[in-house]
Amino acid sequence: MAYHAKFLWTAGTFGLSAGLKFGLNIVLAWLLAPEILGILLVVNAVRLGIELLTDVGIEQNMVHHPDGLDQRFRDTAWTLQVLRGALLSLVFLAASPALSAAYAIDLNIFLLVSLSPLISGLHSTAIFILVKRLEVRRRNLFELMCEALAFALQVALVLWLRSVWAPVLGLLGAVAIRSALSYALPLARQRLRFDRAIVLRIVDYGKWIALTSLVMYAASNLDRLYLGKVASLALVGIYGIARAIAELPTTLARRMSYQIIFPALAGMSQDDRADRLAGLARTRLLFVAGVCAALGFGAAIGDLLIALVYDARYAAAGWMLSVLLLGGVFATLSNLNEALLLGAGKPLYSSLANLARLASLAALLPLGFAIAGFAGAVVAVAAVELLHYGFISLGLLRVRAHYFRHDALALLLAALVFCGILAGRDMLGWGSALSGLWRAMP
Repeated sequence: MAYHAKFLWTAGTFGLSAGLKFGLNIVLAWLLAPEILGILLVVNAVRLGIELLTDVGIEQNMVHHPDGLDQRFRDTAWTLQVLRGALLSLVFLAASPALSAAYAIDLNIFLLVSLSPLISGLHSTAIFILVKRLEVRRRNLFELMCEALAFALQVALVLWLRSVWAPVLGLLGAVAIRSALSYALPLARQRLRFDRAIVLRIVDYGKWIALTSLVMYAASNLDRLYLGKVASLALVGIYGIARAIAELPTTLARRMSYQIIFPALAGMSQDDRADRLAGLARTRLLFVAGVCAALGFGAAIGDLLIALVYDARYAAAGWMLSVLLLGGVFATLSNLNEALLLGAGKPLYSSLANLARLASLAALLPLGFAIAGFAGAVVAVAAVELLHYGFISLGLLRVRAHYFRHDALALLLAALVFCGILAGRDMLGWGSALSGLWRAMP
């Protein structure tokens, strides 16, 4: 399958997936209180953090190593995955009382969600085989089927229970559905096996993946954890609405990176990698130009979109969405470019870039909150994405693999679309997407 077809398949199925997530987002917002959404945002952030502890990049290892498809390698990787999931569930269980006290959230919610790492760790490595073989269509259809079934389950639970337990049970159900369906894929058979040499190889390559995952998680979720402590859960829930929408294009870029760009470049020599980069260039340019233009458009009408879809309780999500989408332009490019570092076999550079991003967020988030309250914190979250793009770019210069001209064109296009629509709104007297931001300033 040509690269443009792989990009189209990934973008198309992701569009359907995003529609399901957006639809669930709307259902939750209409049927549940903002405080419940705030609880979910915090609990999910904690869950993801615990699931990334001791991450040695099983998927990246299988894609990177030439014998990643060997049954012995796969069984050993799966055994590590299962053991890790069980260990993390025990860690989550032990930490639940402290987490409950820190965030004033029902202990039983944390205890139930602590099962997630164990359930997730049971899935077959057949999912990763699809990535290594660049079977983009089958991988994306698999993910879409899982998400569609999870969507149906979660909506049914919300309509039935109308409480915080509906999305909590839905979360566990979604994880269980994906693990179960993975065994319907080709070559899904697994058995417990522990090959010491393979374990050492996985850990050796995965040590930087582990650092990258932890730092990336912290940089992506520090805002949720910090705001969950300093602001009301209702306001955090409103922020979560904007954050969920703004993350969609970034998630698409990450999926493109790990399903297409990274496996296409993994294990290649410098010369072969240069040829492959040239082959990807035109398709990537079309993708980044389209996504960045769409982000500029979304940022310019974010307040109108929120007002159209959500009730008055969530009006403040409008200006938050506009600000986060502006940061999302740089986040999208960073996620695509990060795959170039992994493809060049330099996960260390990716780890360092994400570490710098985390340090920037840890400094700017409380500073923004101290200066301008919640509005200042949201602006800080967006500004850090620009800094992260710069950090990733330094690594790209070291490995001599980049698309800087393409990125510059995409950024210019996003700026033109954003400013053009703002000017048009001003002429028509339709206000500004950022007017809510100024009003939110103390």
